[in-house]
Order: sequence, then C-alpha cells, then structure tokens
Amino acid sequence: MAEQIRVAASLRLVRGDKLFGPGVARLLSGVEELGSLRRSAARMQMSYNKAWGIVHACEEQLGFALLERRIGGAGGGGAELTEKGRALLRRYLSFERQAHDLLDRLAAEQFSDLLG
Repeated sequence: MAEQIRVAASLRLVRGDKLFGPGVARLLSGVEELGSLRRSAARMQMSYNKAWGIVHACEEQLGFALLERRIGGAGGGGAELTEKGRALLRRYLSFERQAHDLLDRLAAEQFSDLLG
C-alpha cells in the first residue's frame, strides 16, 4: 500500500515583514525546556548572538517581550518565557499542528486518485 500523501510546509505568521515562525518557535521551545537562550541556540547549532538577534527582532515586530532574562552570577544566567511569549508559542504550535492536518487532508482529497 502506498504511503499517504502529505504536505511539507513551513508556516510563518507575517505582518509586513516576518512576525513569527518555526525558527523562533524552536528557539522558544528550547528556552522553555533548557532555561537558557544560549543553550537553546547551541542545541540548534546557532550562535547566541544570532539567536538573540532573532528574538529581539521578533519582539520588536510583536511589540512585547518573549523572554525574561536573568543576568549571570554565581548560579549563572538564564531565561524564561514571558506569559505572552508562552501563550504565543502554545497557540502557534497548535495552529501549526491543525494547519498541517488540514493541508494533509486537502492533499489527499486533491491528489490521491492521481498519485495514490
């Protein structure tokens, strides 16, 4: 039996320029899991400066902070998502799952008789 047709799509929210997408979502998910933007960036093989620039540009576009930063010291620094940052990440991930499910169903409807 042939494998079901699926859609490979990268979903970004835009308002003029980029607003929020899978890269920022991965960074924020990493911060939520690891408690650090630096560690999240390293896991993605991205420099901290690039990660910080991405988050900062996104915050500028959104008009609110995504992260609360803790300055280093004896226990080290870190970061955590703001309430709005956490809500945006959750809603984006839910939107992304639902959109991919819908796109897969549409692809099956439109192409399974030709490509099935």
